[in-house]
Amino acid sequence: MRTARKLAALMVKEFQPYGATWAELKNKSGMARATYKRAFNWATKQKWFVGGGKQGAPYYLNPDGCWRAALLGPSHDARDELRFDPMTGTAEPGSTPVRTLDPNVDRHLALINEAIYDIDGKKH
Repeated sequence: MRTARKLAALMVKEFQPYGATWAELKNKSGMARATYKRAFNWATKQKWFVGGGKQGAPYYLNPDGCWRAALLGPSHDARDELRFDPMTGTAEPGSTPVRTLDPNVDRHLALINEAIYDIDGKKH
């Protein structure tokens, strides 16, 4: 769903690493309430957003990165997403660069990805 992808991109661009409440994300999206609710519900069903659930509790992008495929657009093959490296912007070494829906998102993806790897490295 295109509007759900827009919400994921908005979350990356505007609300990371602190997340956003349902209302904050809705207001920033500029979407009509019914459109936003459908998009938000679809994104949470896909587990792109985690957390929230209580009034005022923020939602976050899922740390497992499943939301990344949403930023790559509808013609993107999900199998390529598994090999996508946001640090280099390529699907595999030597392949053509993969672009997201918003060019500014690539930089945010790289920072988030780096933070996730750093956190995971400290767990071991």
